[in-house]
Amino acid sequence: MTFEANQVFRFFKYFIFWMIFFWLAKVLFLVFNWVQTSQLSVNEILLIFAYGLKMDVSTACYLLVLPGLMLSLRFFLSPQFTNRFFLIFTLVFLIMASFLVVLDLGLYPHWGTRVNVTAFNYINDPVAMSASVSIADVMSGVLIAGSLLVGFGFLYRLFFPEGVAINRKVKWYASFLRLFLVACLIIPIRGGLDTSPLNLSSVAFSPKLYVNQAASNYLWNFAKSLEKRNRLNNPCTTMPKEESERIFNQFMELDTLMHRPQLFKLNTEKQSNVILIILEGFSNKVIAPLGGMHGIAPNLDSLCTKSSVFTNFYSTGNRSDRGISALLGGYPSLLRTSIMVYPEKSSSLTLLPEYFNRHNYHTSFYYGGDINFYNLKTFVLQGNYGKITTKSDFPSELGQMSKWGVPDGYVLVRALEDLKSEMEPFMKTIYMVSSHPPYDVPFLKIKGSSNEEKYLNSVAYTDSCLGVFIDGFRKSPLWDNTLLIVTSDHGTLPPGPTDITEPASYRIPLIWSGGVVDSLQWIETITQQVDFGISLVHQLGWQSDPAPFAKDFFTAHPYAFYMLDSGWGYVVPEGCFYFDQNTNDFVSNPGTEKPVDLKFPKAYMQVLHDDFIGR
Repeated sequence: MTFEANQVFRFFKYFIFWMIFFWLAKVLFLVFNWVQTSQLSVNEILLIFAYGLKMDVSTACYLLVLPGLMLSLRFFLSPQFTNRFFLIFTLVFLIMASFLVVLDLGLYPHWGTRVNVTAFNYINDPVAMSASVSIADVMSGVLIAGSLLVGFGFLYRLFFPEGVAINRKVKWYASFLRLFLVACLIIPIRGGLDTSPLNLSSVAFSPKLYVNQAASNYLWNFAKSLEKRNRLNNPCTTMPKEESERIFNQFMELDTLMHRPQLFKLNTEKQSNVILIILEGFSNKVIAPLGGMHGIAPNLDSLCTKSSVFTNFYSTGNRSDRGISALLGGYPSLLRTSIMVYPEKSSSLTLLPEYFNRHNYHTSFYYGGDINFYNLKTFVLQGNYGKITTKSDFPSELGQMSKWGVPDGYVLVRALEDLKSEMEPFMKTIYMVSSHPPYDVPFLKIKGSSNEEKYLNSVAYTDSCLGVFIDGFRKSPLWDNTLLIVTSDHGTLPPGPTDITEPASYRIPLIWSGGVVDSLQWIETITQQVDFGISLVHQLGWQSDPAPFAKDFFTAHPYAFYMLDSGWGYVVPEGCFYFDQNTNDFVSNPGTEKPVDLKFPKAYMQVLHDDFIGR
């Protein structure tokens, strides 16, 4: 073996060293939580290691970056200095990693989450800590951490008796090869070459939260919680907590249900099928009957004239994860994040497909993109859909046709084909992807290279695909007993001119169609994504689970909230009020003559973020 090949091999052995540590940590986690582990099948346990491999590799590669740079500088550094650096670096991270293993094992049975930065919130409270931790716990922790340190210290010496760096003179040009190898670490660190970087959804494969948690790497999870720490502070504190809760609860008690129109006919002998189509980034600005441009989406324009339509339906935010959290989970967007990217928190929600599962529906989810994006996979698994179809279920050449995955036309063709063998009653969720930037669709109707022209062309493409799907479905005998709902995950800035703070950027379509819709209604009540799931459940004649921020569409005090990073909007019949987080005050006020209670929206936002932090 040549000198350079031998050096690369030693560096690879250093990678294996950390992989062994993470595999052992995973084994310890499964053993120490034996009550939950004993309920798993052998196949599930094996898949925990198989699916978790990607995150374990990513974490190990993170730990290789700095040592790899040191090896790249060997032309300027002595082997003694380099090996001393490797030893000290390894010892420091072994101590930290072993300490976090102990914390992870100790906290999980009580918190139900893998170790994260919030554990350190209690270090400054020795009384509470001493009340929660026994001497036996401390001794066990010391024993485990000490055993890991001693054991892996021995393994390090066994792997590298002479050190990682070889004691030979290095040629100057070898530094460039080693720098290239270090640069290549970015690929396993981000989890591959897919559109979305590695996240908790990348290792999720089961509707069981414990299984997905076990598959994740505890050190990666801890580092991610450090990054997210600022998101777990309440940015909307404007009054004492007790006062915000009092105002919020009083308003909700008075916001009682008014007359609820039935949007479609219910068959007492046969449950209605439901197809929910979620468009990517469609606003009312591209649909003519809703005040938008003419000729962009003719199929949606036509559908509006044959359906019940909500003309003042608002998205909860301007990102996909926020819209999906609201539509399927009934939980609003937050200023800086969404609940969907926190699986331990979103697991407390009742997701929309769960209601259908309770009533013996056959549920399925279709998405042509990378389902790991923004933890979407974990969220969908938590909803316990019976069947999930994603980019990986299509031929690879289709997934490579656009940056975001399989174009909408092919996804809708698959969904339409599956309907031929679908057992009733069924609930399908079809999530589009083609109108996501960079708008690279296999279609050309609107020429031009500007961002707005490319967006409009992608909208026209998705609309054309939707038209083919609806025309094909109308010919099916299933049409007469199906409710078809078309909406969007969020609004968009194009086509302009609108500002990101304006309500027009968040007003999106909500169209109820299908054979069960026998009376066409034009509903101008202000409604929002958060209330969609609860309202659909009520329309089906079912009871809904408690949800503090979701209500029926038809209550006494209609309102909608939309959030962005720097502020939030509050839409009521009197107008839209925009609150700027930087000035900590309302900067947009319609100047209505009717008095509007602006304490409630402030209380709402404060209670929402407190609720999120506390979940």
